[in-house]
Amino acid sequence: MTDTPPPEPVFSGIDLAKSFLPDWAKDVAPSRIVERYGRDEEPRREAGRGGRATGRGHQDRGQRDGRRERDGRGQRDSRRPDSRRDPREVRPPEAPPALVGWTATVVPDPRGVEGLVKQIRSGGKAYPIFALALLILEKPERYRVELRRDSGQAPDLFQLSLDGSLWTTAKEAGRHALAKHLEKFYRRERVSVEPPKGSFSCVAVCGDIVLGPPNHHDYQKRLREIHAARFRNLSFDAFKNRVQMVKDPEFIEKWKQERSSKDEFFALESPEGSARFPDLESVESHFLANHAGTLIAAVENRVEISGLAAASSPVVRQLAGHAVSDLRRFPLPLAHILGQGFNSAGLQVFKAHENITYVGVARPRHLDRAAAPVAEGLAAILDYLEAHPTVPRPDQWKALLALRTTPAEESARESSLASDLSWLIHQGHVMDYAKRGLEAVRKPKPHRDGPPKKDK
Repeated sequence: MTDTPPPEPVFSGIDLAKSFLPDWAKDVAPSRIVERYGRDEEPRREAGRGGRATGRGHQDRGQRDGRRERDGRGQRDSRRPDSRRDPREVRPPEAPPALVGWTATVVPDPRGVEGLVKQIRSGGKAYPIFALALLILEKPERYRVELRRDSGQAPDLFQLSLDGSLWTTAKEAGRHALAKHLEKFYRRERVSVEPPKGSFSCVAVCGDIVLGPPNHHDYQKRLREIHAARFRNLSFDAFKNRVQMVKDPEFIEKWKQERSSKDEFFALESPEGSARFPDLESVESHFLANHAGTLIAAVENRVEISGLAAASSPVVRQLAGHAVSDLRRFPLPLAHILGQGFNSAGLQVFKAHENITYVGVARPRHLDRAAAPVAEGLAAILDYLEAHPTVPRPDQWKALLALRTTPAEESARESSLASDLSWLIHQGHVMDYAKRGLEAVRKPKPHRDGPPKKDK
């Protein structure tokens, strides 16, 4: 018996090497040791152009596109209505009522923090924590949302264990379970029935769904079934406003054909044919009576859901969405949580460059070579970086490599240089700042205030 590999985790991870590249460079594949030190995350600078980035074609093209948009060329006239679209279809969905009495806090997925820690340790770069917080917020699988009850009047919430989604009632959770996981509990079978009888002059249509004639006996039931299955994000009245009455005989005939057969359901846990249900309404009653107790749990005061649990109740999604939107505008709370996680993992959190908070493998630490002499190769690196603090990283790498005359093979010189750089970075004597480049840590400036004054 062979061991099967573990399933892939939900968290797909963040590739820091690509996340901090500019858009034009993200598809360039780095090679060998140059991947760590010889790629600059910022556009190359051209001499004699005032520090402008290369790739003018991209910039000029973007400016032309911007002018075209401002001039109105190349765009469909938004004032001209689309005759093929019902104007009621383009209405924005009504906002769900607020979930009063609950607060939402966004925290990074622990597996994601572990992945970031591994990349920072292996790469040696120092990253702004605020930028890492924004990277986490880019995809819902990278974070979790913690909901806490902060009022005794807060409405109850119910969690479905099948996918972790949250709902305001057990019945709502049961409907979602049947909509997404029905085949785990019931077998569906299509059977023929007698077609509808009577004279019908029109049918109700919503998009590609034919609901049936409004004078048919089960029209209201059908209306509520479709609303629950396909349009739960809308209020029932807003959903009814989307429904159109169509007199086309083709639609009427289509409805009759659809009504000439129906679904019947059989419980998988019962003997063949002993638990038979004629419609979804009876299936729902059976599910709530037999499965809700083990699959749906009432939340007491705290619950945590994955950012991927977007199938939750609209009021839950609204509350979580507001929390994420607030962090995208000001990610300090999430950055603070990240900093605590990095500190616990042994990484160093520090401030540099006008009070920007970074995380790296070491804090910046000046190496006093007069007090502690170092090898010639290390000294050459520090001398060059101190004299060229703003040179792009690719040019730094080329210049540092040119300073090495031994060994003869280029690959061996690259390996030797990378080894020395790695030691300096892990000691904090050289900082490899993402999107900035390599910087030798300079001697700290003395305090201007001088020694503290003695109390009189």
